[in-house]
Amino acid sequence: MHLIQFREIMRDAEVAYAIHPIVRKYLLTVEDTTKALIACGVPRAAHVAQITTGGLLNIDLPTLQNV
Repeated sequence: MHLIQFREIMRDAEVAYAIHPIVRKYLLTVEDTTKALIACGVPRAAHVAQITTGGLLNIDLPTLQNV
């Protein structure tokens, strides 16, 4: 079971890494990113979208721009 979860987490991270430049360029929200990933048939789309947009870390773009 743990190996399956680990593989899912790694897959989510790889997809998030691959789409991150597009999400940042177009300032996509978690909702927008989730919808796009669902349309593309990505498994666990909501989780990937949260990773990509910083939703899991509670980070928003204005906070990052002020650093």
